[in-house]
Amino acid sequence: VIEWFSNQKRGKVLDAPAGFGLLSMFLKKMGFEVTCGEIEPEIFQVPDLKCIYVDLNKKIDAENDTFDYVCCVDGLEHMTDPYRAVQEFSRVLKPGGYGIFTLPNYSNIEKRFKFFWFGYLTHPADMEKLRKSGSILFNLHNSPLTITLLDLIFSINDLEVEKITRNAV
Repeated sequence: VIEWFSNQKRGKVLDAPAGFGLLSMFLKKMGFEVTCGEIEPEIFQVPDLKCIYVDLNKKIDAENDTFDYVCCVDGLEHMTDPYRAVQEFSRVLKPGGYGIFTLPNYSNIEKRFKFFWFGYLTHPADMEKLRKSGSILFNLHNSPLTITLLDLIFSINDLEVEKITRNAV
């Protein structure tokens, strides 16, 4: 993601979910104007960047056509409503802007074998662990999205997949 951004024109970036803020910190150092969004803003750890509360299952508190880039690193699979999240990313993205999304590859051969043998793409939620964490659903992989479903979600929201890359075998 950093490598991709290094070759782009500087502009306004929405990083959500921002997590602890590592990507946001690098983007700011590279000269981007970064808005950080997180459903748990208290976990954000970059002191010179502000992190606002954002629930991607509902609404991003920003005007239409605000950002040159939206960046969602390993976030969509945590959404209970990934359709709404992408709709919101599309709404706040300027015409001609870029959305950068990363997520686990649920279409790979290992996941397909697991589905064939065990009937699931990702481990089912451990209910005891969920209860101990305060029953916070967004800490789970709620939506194991395949590339065909992602393509549909992006197409519905007038987003075009320009490139698919991988970072692991």
